[in-house]
Amino acid sequence: MEFCLMDSLGFLAYGFVLLSASTNDIRWLRVALFTSNLFFIAYGFALQLMPILLFNLLLGCINGYQAYRAWRRPLIVLTSKDQVGVGPALVPSTR
Repeated sequence: MEFCLMDSLGFLAYGFVLLSASTNDIRWLRVALFTSNLFFIAYGFALQLMPILLFNLLLGCINGYQAYRAWRRPLIVLTSKDQVGVGPALVPSTR
C-alpha cells in the first residue's frame, strides 16, 4: 500500500480536527474546524465520496459563518482580584 495525495488530504483534515480539540479559544476552534471541513471537501471530491463531500460542505458553511461571527465579536478581558494565582481570562462578548 502506498501513500498518496488523497491520504495526505485526509490526514490534514483529521489533524485540524485534533487541533480544534486542543484549543481553548472559540475563535481558533471555529477556524480549525472550518479548515478541516475544507480539507474533507477536497478529500471527498478527490475520492468521489459524496457523503463526506456533502456533509462537510454543510458543516463548512456553518463553521465558516460561526468563525466569522466569533472574530467580529469583541473580547472582554476578565481579571480575578479576589483569587491569588489566577490569570486573566478572555471571554467573547455576548453582544
